[in-house]
Amino acid sequence: MKTQTLSKRDFPFAPYPNAATRRELMHKMVDHLLIIACSAGIASALMLLAVIA
Repeated sequence: MKTQTLSKRDFPFAPYPNAATRRELMHKMVDHLLIIACSAGIASALMLLAVIA
């Protein structure tokens, strides 16, 4: 009888069921950085309009 072993490359690393993978955590961090950048741009545009007026 042969035993089959699984290597770590066969499945993504998730220590718990339904846990987020490293890629999902990276996407979440990039999304937050994008939100911060957009907020800074909107705030600077509003400040520019306030100074011009």
